[in-house]
Amino acid sequence: MSGRFYASVKFSEKPPARRVYSPMHQQSLYQRGTQQQTCVFASRAQELSRIVFVYQGEGQYMVDGQYYNIRKGDIVIINAGLLHSKSCAFAKNLRSYSVGICDLALSGLPDNCLCAKGEPPVVSCGLISDQIGEMFRLIYLLHSDKKHLSDICDCMALSLILLIYEMLNSRSQNESKKPRSSASATADRIRNYLDEHYRESLTLSAIARELNVNEYYLSHIFKDEFGIPPMQYVMRRRIGEAQSLLMDTSIPIGDIADMLGFSSISHLNTMFSKYVGLPPGKYRQSLRNMEE
Repeated sequence: MSGRFYASVKFSEKPPARRVYSPMHQQSLYQRGTQQQTCVFASRAQELSRIVFVYQGEGQYMVDGQYYNIRKGDIVIINAGLLHSKSCAFAKNLRSYSVGICDLALSGLPDNCLCAKGEPPVVSCGLISDQIGEMFRLIYLLHSDKKHLSDICDCMALSLILLIYEMLNSRSQNESKKPRSSASATADRIRNYLDEHYRESLTLSAIARELNVNEYYLSHIFKDEFGIPPMQYVMRRRIGEAQSLLMDTSIPIGDIADMLGFSSISHLNTMFSKYVGLPPGKYRQSLRNMEE
């Protein structure tokens, strides 16, 4: 295992400001002592994996197009290259520390990856959440003098990685011992179907017919398992994919609406603004301005 590290902190308490920050921009912004209350709509760190620790509040975090509920004491793991963002619409006094990692190599995993593909990227720290939070806070404070203290930051970040790696292994072993209920298996089957067909025109009744599941039961077990209703899951998958297309391509917004199953460009504009905080055209322009 090897790694070089940088640390940054970001806060998100209010509705999103009309700006998008890259990870390195966040770092330089907060190292100057500026504590702007903003929200990162989305970013894609090509060669950095990222560990986010929630030390206050609750909300949701999108990783690779899927949304996860997060709360105080949770860690979010973002492997290099994955699209990720906080969901501003669902944040409740949400504050977090973020540590970016490069040149990470773990046995059995691709470079710059801490979490195996398909494994849930959110880990609860449980009884040791306060102690882990203090480690993140200390890395951030020490990194303000990285000229003299960078080696200490590196060692502390490496300790965090080892600890998280063991937490993931422990979770994997515990879950492998638990028998899956039929309801959980059905919820997984529903999610797999939604992941394959979210670009299509879907209704709850059509999904229920296709999977031969009662419509009420389908909605109930899916929300119990994943925390959100199935059609909201579909919409968030579409919004996440729209963010990726706006970030990585020059495809016209109207074509993106058609590709992702929106009924019209107006529908895309409305839903994108609801979930992200600004319409897709301004979102794309913000990304271009950031690159200039």
